[in-house]
This record gives sequence, C-alpha cells and structure tokens, in this order.
Amino acid sequence: MGPRQQLTHRAQSGFSLLAVALASLSCDGPAMQFLSDGAANVTSGVPLIELHSEPGLEAMAGAVGRDPLVWAPMPGIDSPVDLLAGAHVSVWFVEDLSRLDSLGLAAAEQWVAGVADPSERIIALRIDGPQRNLSVLRAVYRHEAAHVLLHAATGGNVPRWFHEGYAQAVSGTWNWNDGWRLHFVLLRHGQSVLGDLDRELRGDIEPRTAYLLSYTAVATLREMAGDQGLFALFSELRQGKSFEAALRSVYGVTGREFEKQWRGQVLNRYGWLYLFSRTGLIWVAVAILVFVLGATRVRRDRERLLRMVMEEEELENDEWMDIDDSDPGI
Repeated sequence: MGPRQQLTHRAQSGFSLLAVALASLSCDGPAMQFLSDGAANVTSGVPLIELHSEPGLEAMAGAVGRDPLVWAPMPGIDSPVDLLAGAHVSVWFVEDLSRLDSLGLAAAEQWVAGVADPSERIIALRIDGPQRNLSVLRAVYRHEAAHVLLHAATGGNVPRWFHEGYAQAVSGTWNWNDGWRLHFVLLRHGQSVLGDLDRELRGDIEPRTAYLLSYTAVATLREMAGDQGLFALFSELRQGKSFEAALRSVYGVTGREFEKQWRGQVLNRYGWLYLFSRTGLIWVAVAILVFVLGATRVRRDRERLLRMVMEEEELENDEWMDIDDSDPGI
C-alpha cells in the first residue's frame, strides 16, 4: 500500500488514532504534531480541518489553519463547507516542502510556498521567510484551498491553467508588476498559449508569467458572464462534460474562439504603451525626446544669433560707406 493509500486508510478508520503525534515525514525529518483533539476540528464556516505541524510552528498553524477567511465563498462556489460535504481536509505546516514524500506530494521547487493534492484533500504550507508574515501565509493557504475546492466543484475536470488561474484570482497572489511580460509571451507563442500553459505550466514560460497568464484567462471568463457563469461552468464539468463542451454550453464559444478573445484583451491591455511605462523605457523615450527638442532649439538659437551678428556687421559696413561718401576730401 503506497503512502497516499495509507493516508486515505487512516482517514477512513478515524484520525483519532493520531491523537498525539504522527510519524516523521521522512526517515530523517522532524516529527509532526497533530494539533486537533483527535478528530477534525469544527469551526463555524470552515470545513473539517486536520492540522499537523512541525515543532515550533504550532502557534502559526493554530492561528491560520482554521481561519474562516481562508474558506470564505469563492467565485462560482457559494458554500465551501457544503461542497466538501463533511470530508476532511488535512493541512500540514512545515519548514521544508521537500520532505513530503510520505504524503504522496510531489517535491516542490524552492520558490514554492504551498502545494496541494486536491483529490486527496491534502494541503502543505511552507512557513519560512516571507510566509512567517500571517497575511502572506493566509493568502498562500487560500490559494491551495482554492485548488481543493475547485477539484470538488468540477470533479477535477478542468485544465491545469484554469486550476492555477482560479487559485490566483481567489487568493490575490497574482502580481501586475509582471504584466509587461505578457505582451512578449503572447506574441512569441502563436495561437496555442493555453495549450502550452496546460502542459504543467512549464517550458520556456517563466513561472511567474505563466501564473499571471492563467489568471488573465480566468479573469476573462469572469468578465464574460460573472460568477454565475463560473457556477454554471463548474456544474457542467461536475456532470462529466469536457471543458470544451462546457465552454460552448455556458459561454457559447469554442476553446479557439475564447483563446482568440482572451489574447486580444490581453494584448490591448498590455500594449506597447503599457510595456514602455512598466519597463522604464518610456522615460528613456522622454529623455531622448527632450534631448532632440533641446538640440533643435539650441541649433535654431545659434542660427538666429549668427543671422543677428551678420546683420549687425552689414549695418556697420553700410555706416562706414556712408561716412566715406560724405567726406569732401582735402
């Protein structure tokens, strides 16, 4: 029986068996403490949460783990508690996400702040560096919670780009400072950007840009039909329809038509003027313009001054000629 099956078996037989502590995450990893009272903790407006923490992280895990704001309604998902229908969510607070093999979670890159296995309802959060800020940790937690809820709302029947874009939209962890990159990415990737993103958001698209691209795609769907459109889309997907079929049914467009519309909106919003303004090139352009105008003004002033000098010399010559002509001589 694999690690994931073992965890599922434990959940089915009762988490009370883990009342004091759990086995270490790896052979040489730290022991994990079970923070609830032997059963999933019940907090109003929050799903059944099992909290696990490395020693020293208990306070932060307790403060954030059952925060109702993390599990507040999301676009297209009115009641997260009802959606999970009494299912447990296991939340782990660790300092190193690379020690999660025993949970069946894939090893995470160093820059990753949280991971989730939506089908098994497992969330792991890294409490290190910026994540020791509670507001940042809550945002990352809500991002991973969105993955769990979206899987439940759609039966796991959504492309990966939608998963990541939805989680970005819900948690507010996207950053418009990287928006200037989108123009170049869309121009470089031809007509299959979403297809590239769905291949595990890897390839030659930088991770931050890939997440932002995913966010803009989900944002476009929300603009087309609001949260009710997402609710209808999730319902269609939960019934087993493909994403293409659900998109046609709810939004009346094909996947290709949607991508064309999305690309157009992004390119319009992040056009060359935006690109110049966000990269500082606009100030270079302004400096060049000022230099050109200044050089033109200086050249014009020099020409004007030269004409004035020449005119003055001509007047002086004329005056001497008049004096010479009036002299009667000796």
